[in-house]
Amino acid sequence: MAATQQNGPDEPGSRQSRWTDPDPNEVAGKIEALRALAPAQFAQELADFIASPEKDRVTAYAIRSPELGRKARRVIANLVADPDKYLGSPTEEGNNQHRERLRRFRLNAEHEALLIYNVLAGIIARRGFMPPESNPRARARRRLADEFPERFLELVREEQQADDARAAEQEQQRAAAKAAAKAAKRAAGA
Repeated sequence: MAATQQNGPDEPGSRQSRWTDPDPNEVAGKIEALRALAPAQFAQELADFIASPEKDRVTAYAIRSPELGRKARRVIANLVADPDKYLGSPTEEGNNQHRERLRRFRLNAEHEALLIYNVLAGIIARRGFMPPESNPRARARRRLADEFPERFLELVREEQQADDARAAEQEQQRAAAKAAAKAAKRAAGA
């Protein structure tokens, strides 16, 4: 009978190998470096991280941090929708290989989005709250604001002006109604 080899918890290749947390200062530095990136650069860094077979623990901790988690989840939706934009295509790749690479990337991206969601939900839960229900309208609004910030701010200003105009009109109507009530009261008293 052949003996099977059992890898101990400290041996490389073992499923039980110890997970060591990266240095918090390295993670903080990575968070600041990723925060400083433009949205397109951040998306490219995130795509490279997701596509990489070897996951960098410092980058993983940074991306899943409360500081970057929500931003990463929004960007992942773009990555899943249009992975060709972020992934370079090898020159010698057939159609089936290309489809398989995109499928794996999308699965990895969705997995990462779920991990980030669970990490953020855990942070919220530790504070004694329940995570908010998913809101596709709010997510779409945030994505539009990220993709078209100038137009978004124009629309916000237009809506604020419309609200101000509506409030002024209502105030005029109330003042006119008050004046009419006073005039009617004076006419009734005379």
